[in-house]
Amino acid sequence: MSTKKKNVGRVPLRECVCCGSKNAKGDMTRIVISGRNTEVEGVVKDDTGKQKGRGAYICKRSKCIETALEDGIIDSATYELCMEECTRYKKGLIPIAMKAGKLAAGEYQCEESIQKLEAYFVIIAQDASDNTKKKFEDKCKYRDIPFVIFGNKEELGGLIGKAERSVIAIKDENLGNQFIYRFGGNE
Repeated sequence: MSTKKKNVGRVPLRECVCCGSKNAKGDMTRIVISGRNTEVEGVVKDDTGKQKGRGAYICKRSKCIETALEDGIIDSATYELCMEECTRYKKGLIPIAMKAGKLAAGEYQCEESIQKLEAYFVIIAQDASDNTKKKFEDKCKYRDIPFVIFGNKEELGGLIGKAERSVIAIKDENLGNQFIYRFGGNE
């Protein structure tokens, strides 16, 4: 049996140099370390996946990218590029949840889904009123639902094709776990 037939449908996995988790290659950020032997000339983010040099992978998670910066694996310029990609990746998850019909948007719908324990993850806009932030933080903490403060109202609404939204709740466990993994929680 040829190798091509055996590998059909398999997703290549890569290990994060920061947390050690194994993820699909497409869910990781590749960095390339160039130089000879022990002399490191530079570290760059490799968007093509084909640059010459020693490659390493970092999760598209804020924690892993920050750890890479603290450990000296990447420099501040590469850190900024990786954080931009991480933010784009996070924003890309929201329309997926909307298309799947597993999202509650707006204060009333989110409050209802939290009270019914249908919410698995809650996103609160940074520019939401202090009362709204406190209200949803308290509701989430009381029911042990992970939440994050992310983006602004206009941005959250735009990602789901609606007007401004202060709060979004993810109502599917598998999608909720993806959000928890990418965003963290209770920030």
